Amino acid sequence: MNLRVRLSLKLKVFVSVGLFYLAAVGTLTYLTIRSQRGLLLEQMAERAKTGISLMELSVAGPLYRLDVFQLETIAREAKALPNVDYAYIYDNKGRIVGDFHDDRRQLFLIPTDELSRGILRSGETLVNTDYKKGSLDISKPVILGHEKLGQIRLGFDLNPMFNEMRQVTVKALLISAGIFLLGLLVIFGIASKMTSPIEQLTLAAKHIEQGDLQYRVSVKRSDEIGDLAAAFDQMVERLMHRERELKQSQNIIRRADRLSSLGMLTAGLAHEIRNPLVAIRTFTQLLPERYQEAEFRNSFQALALKEVDRICGLINDLLSFARPSTPNVSEEDANEIVDSIVRILDTEAKEREVSMYRHLALDLPKIFIDKEQIKQVSMNVILNALQSIEGRGVVEVSTRLFSKNGTEQYVQIEIRDSGAGIPEKDIEDIFNPFFTTKKDGSGLGLSISHQIVQEHGGYIVVESQVGKGTTFLINLPVRQPGQRAAKGRPQVDEEDSGR
Repeated sequence: MNLRVRLSLKLKVFVSVGLFYLAAVGTLTYLTIRSQRGLLLEQMAERAKTGISLMELSVAGPLYRLDVFQLETIAREAKALPNVDYAYIYDNKGRIVGDFHDDRRQLFLIPTDELSRGILRSGETLVNTDYKKGSLDISKPVILGHEKLGQIRLGFDLNPMFNEMRQVTVKALLISAGIFLLGLLVIFGIASKMTSPIEQLTLAAKHIEQGDLQYRVSVKRSDEIGDLAAAFDQMVERLMHRERELKQSQNIIRRADRLSSLGMLTAGLAHEIRNPLVAIRTFTQLLPERYQEAEFRNSFQALALKEVDRICGLINDLLSFARPSTPNVSEEDANEIVDSIVRILDTEAKEREVSMYRHLALDLPKIFIDKEQIKQVSMNVILNALQSIEGRGVVEVSTRLFSKNGTEQYVQIEIRDSGAGIPEKDIEDIFNPFFTTKKDGSGLGLSISHQIVQEHGGYIVVESQVGKGTTFLINLPVRQPGQRAAKGRPQVDEEDSGR
């Protein structure tokens, strides 16, 4: 499994600069320690050269005379100097004629080790450092005139110097660590100062994404980030202005769409109102002649009240639909909204010889919606269903409750028709503004309906087969006011449609 860790910009800046700073401090510390070590070794070598040069002055005469006693005394005196580990004096044959040991055990011996053989063959001063043993070996030939009398050899113990170097190294590392930690704090402060405005911009972008156009960055800086923050706030101001203009345009379009739907209902409603008025007028004309008939009066009264109530109901529903609506979210019953729209369109359905059926679920929870806007959505979709049927047909309107992905609950309004259906190539476009397959259609009804449902945090699912009919599933969330869902494109033939 590939796991990718998302690092924040602040952490990236902090780690990047921190690593560079660590490399710089580490390199500087290493070079300082190495330089100090080299300097100490160089000083030790210079002291050794000075010491062996002074020793040469006192060795030349006794070595020329081969005064072994004096040469041994000189070797022991040299061994007694600070940090001197050993002292030897060789004659021109390579024999030890000055031994620092009290028991004179190496006197007149010729050393056979490789280093000693190299020293005896050499005609110049040699310095050899053995870091493992912690020793410095220096040798110098003793020359009198043009004749080589022998060699002087001293060994210096470097361990005290190495101990001092270790102490210096530890101190240098501690100082470097302190400087590094202090530098990390400074780097963290710089990284925070650099990324804080960017974090504010990111937070502002999230607020804008969620629809909060009142949020402002308000970063007061005189650099490029300050310019970016100012440009961001100006962009949000323009977005607010354009959103107000867009809402005004949308309200105008919705009003026009509502009036367009209203005009389509006028003829059917006029016919629906005319029939009860004719019955009332007929009974009214006959009333003077048959007033004495109790049965006639009772029938007239019952019929007149029934027809008047019917006319009043139609007119109220019509006015409710035609009344300009402003966003007004409240707790509403989806069944009541659907039922009122079906009653308004019942006459239209009868004239088209279309049977309308309602299947409203009991105990549906109330949802927080704009009642008038959802009425407009229901009107648009049901009208489209009626208009898609040529000749006799059926439109079924149902409501139900379902859970999407087993979590969020929705109230679903289903409008199913037995019309011509929608070609598959057109399904993705039916919610686009001005897209229509009807000769006299504006192409705005479904676009507006889709937008209204999205603004309520819901979505619309469309299922259709050519020749068999179409089903629209309007899904409205069961949630408190202020909770919003992400907006998206209309969904087509989804498995979680709730049916």
